[in-house]
Amino acid sequence: MDSVYEPVPAKRPDTSYHPVNNNDLSPPLSEKETPYPANHRPYRRSRIFLHWLWHFLSLLWIGPIVVLLYLNFSKHVIGASAWCPRGNCDAQATTGNAIQRAYELDRQDHDVNGALQFVAKALEVWFVFIATSLIYDIAMLFAKKGRGLPVGYLLSHLEFADIRYIFNRILWTSPMPHRNSNPEKRARIIKLYLFAIFTTLLTILANLMGPATAVLVLPTLQWVQTPHMMNQTFNDTAVMYQPSGDHLFSGCSNVQLLARNYSCTQEVYGPSLDDWAAQSISTSRQAKTLNGNLIGGSSQEAALTFLLNATTQDLVWIPNRQVLRSMSHEYLKTAGLLTDIDEPEYPDKIYNNSLQSFLQRQGPSLGVQSGCYAGNVTDFTLDNNRYVRCYTGWTSPSDYTTNYTKCLRLGVGSDDNPYNSQFYLENTAKSSPDTETGVGVYFADKAMYFNKTTDFNSGLKSCFNNPTSAKCDWNRVFRTELLPEDLRNTSINVGVVSYQIPGEKNTDARVYCDHVTYQSFPTYSVDTSHITNRQALVLMDNLGEISKDAVPLVVNPDWFLAAWSVDVDTALDGNRQIVKELIRVLPIFYDALNGNYDETLLYDAVEFSILHLYALGQSLSMVNYYATDPPNHPTAEQLNDKDHHPIFHTYATLHVWAYGLSGRTSKLGVTVVVLGIACVIARLVMGVSTGVQERSTVEVLASMFEHRHQGEFEGLEGEGCLAKVRYRIVEDGEGRQNFLPEKKGRWSHIMHS
Repeated sequence: MDSVYEPVPAKRPDTSYHPVNNNDLSPPLSEKETPYPANHRPYRRSRIFLHWLWHFLSLLWIGPIVVLLYLNFSKHVIGASAWCPRGNCDAQATTGNAIQRAYELDRQDHDVNGALQFVAKALEVWFVFIATSLIYDIAMLFAKKGRGLPVGYLLSHLEFADIRYIFNRILWTSPMPHRNSNPEKRARIIKLYLFAIFTTLLTILANLMGPATAVLVLPTLQWVQTPHMMNQTFNDTAVMYQPSGDHLFSGCSNVQLLARNYSCTQEVYGPSLDDWAAQSISTSRQAKTLNGNLIGGSSQEAALTFLLNATTQDLVWIPNRQVLRSMSHEYLKTAGLLTDIDEPEYPDKIYNNSLQSFLQRQGPSLGVQSGCYAGNVTDFTLDNNRYVRCYTGWTSPSDYTTNYTKCLRLGVGSDDNPYNSQFYLENTAKSSPDTETGVGVYFADKAMYFNKTTDFNSGLKSCFNNPTSAKCDWNRVFRTELLPEDLRNTSINVGVVSYQIPGEKNTDARVYCDHVTYQSFPTYSVDTSHITNRQALVLMDNLGEISKDAVPLVVNPDWFLAAWSVDVDTALDGNRQIVKELIRVLPIFYDALNGNYDETLLYDAVEFSILHLYALGQSLSMVNYYATDPPNHPTAEQLNDKDHHPIFHTYATLHVWAYGLSGRTSKLGVTVVVLGIACVIARLVMGVSTGVQERSTVEVLASMFEHRHQGEFEGLEGEGCLAKVRYRIVEDGEGRQNFLPEKKGRWSHIMHS
C-alpha cells in the first residue's frame, strides 16, 4: 500500500540573528591561509604606489575640464566646421562650390560631434571613479573613529552612482541607533546624516556630470561678432542744406550743384529712378493676377542693393547711399573681387572660415511718414518773402473719415537754403492737351488745420474765408499749439510735393503728398554669400522708435530735384519711364480720391503712391552726412551718445562652430564641473592628510568573512535594523583590516595572534 503523506503546516521563517556556538566556528586562519602574505612589504609598497598613482590620475581629470572651461569662457571660435585643424576649414561661401563644400563640412561635423560624445562619456566615468574614492575615504574616516560606521554605509561607495540610491530607505535610517545599541550622541548622528546628504549630492553630481561635460565639450553653431571697430563720429546731416560738393555725386561739380543744375545726376541716378518706376509697373501688374501681391522694388548703390524699410510706426526708413558706398568696399573684398595692398585680405582669414557671414556697419538713415491726397490749392500772400498755401482734402493717418484743410506757412528762403522748388514733367501723351505738368516741392516750418466743425481756436477758418479781414491774424494762426496728437506730429517741419493734374479743367486741382522726416542710426547688414544673397541686398535693423516728442528734420526741397535729375524750373524729358508712368496714373489717382472709383484701376491708383514714395526715397537716400575720425580714447559720455553724435562701428557677424556660455544649460554645465573640480581637490587633500588607502571589494569581503559573529545582530529583524549596526575598522600590524562590532556596553575586539 502506498504511503500517504500529510501536508506539514508551513512555519514562519525566523529572520532573527542568534548567537552562534564558537565551537561550531572554524578556527582562525593561519598565516599560510590568510589572504595577506607573511612577508608583504613588496605588496605594501605596491599598494602605496597604486595609491599615489590613483591620486595623480584623479588630479589629471582637472586638466581637460580646465581646457573646456577656457574654451567656453573665451568663446573660442573653431570655424566653418567643428573640425578645423589649425583654424583652417574654408567654406568657399563666395564660390560656386559653396553647396557641395557645405555638404562635406556637415558630414564631417557629424563625425566630430559623435567622437566628442565619447570624450564626454569618458570624462563622466573618470569622475565617477574619483567620486567613488572620495566617498570611500569619508566612510573610512567614520569607520575608524568613535563607534564606527553603520553597516548600511559600508558599501555606499559602490552604490552611490545609481540615482535610485538616494531613494533607498537605508541611506536615511542608518544613522539612528538600533534598539540594542548604546545611546548615541546627537552630534554623531548629525555627522552621519551629513554624510548621507553629501552622498546624495555626490550621486546627483555624478549623474549630471555626463550631460554637463557633453554641453561643454560639444561646440555649437553660433552667431558671433568680430570686435567692433570705431569707424566715424557722426556730426551732422546735410538734409537741411542745398546739395553741394565736388564729390557728392558722380559727374557733378560743386559749381553745378550751387547753380541748382541737378541734371548732372542723370548719368547715375536717372536710370535708378526709372528702374524703380519700371518695378512699380511690374508689381502692380503682378498684383492683379491670381495669387499676386505688391512687392517693394530695390535700387543699387555701388556694389550693393537696398529696399525701403517700412515699420510699425507708419514710417519708411531709407538707407543712406554714402554708407552703402563705404560698405561696398568691404563687400568686394570679402568676395575676393577687390584686394588692397595695405589692408588685410579678409576672405581667407575670417569670412571664408565661416558658414555664413554678415558685414555690418552703423550709420544714419532718414525715415519719412508720408501720405498722398487730392484737393484744391489756395495761396495767400503775406509779404514779399512769405505766403500761406492751403490744400483741401487732407485726412489724418489715424482717421480717414474726417477731411481737413491743411495750410502751410511757406517762405522763399535764401539762395543757399531755398524753401521751395519746382520743375515740370514733359507730357508726350497725344491724348492730353497739356504739354507740361507742374511739380512743386515745398518746405513749411509750420502747418495748421481746420475742418467743418473746428479750427482748434486758431482763427484759421476765419482767415481762409476772409483773408483781408482785420480780424485775420496769420501770426496767431501759426502760433497755436492746441492740436490733437495725430495732427501735431504732422504740423512741424513739413515737406509737400504738389502735382498738377494732366487734362484737368480745374486749374486749382492738385494731387499732393506731405511728409515729415526723422533720423535714426541703424545697423546696416549685408550677407556676403553669393548663394544666399545673390543680389547683395543690404538690410537695416536696430531702427529704434521715434518718440512722441521728436521734432522732424528740416528738409531742403532741392534734394527732390537732385533725385529727379532735373534743373530748377525746367522740364524733365517725357520719354523717361518715371515721367510717362506718373503722367498716366496721376488722373487715375485724383479721380479715385474724388469718388470716381474704378475697381479695374485700383492698382493703377496705388501705383502713384508707390512712384511718389520711390522718388521721395531716392531723394533722401542721396543726402550726405558729415563725420570725423573717432576719438582714440572716447569718454563714457561719448560712447553713450546715441542720438546726437554717435560713434559708428564696423564689424562682422559670423555663423561658425564655437564654444560659449550663451545658454542656461551651458552655465549649469559650468557649475557641475566646477563642483567636480572641488571634489577632486577634496579627494587629494583627504588622501594626503589621512593616508587612507582604498581596499578592493575582494579585500573587504575577505575581511568580513574572517570576522566572527559576536551576537551584534541578535534579535534584529529586517534590513533597516541590520543596517544600523556599527562596526569599527582597524588595521593590525600586518596592514589587514579587522571589523570590531559594537556590543552593549563595550567593544568586542578580535585580533589574530
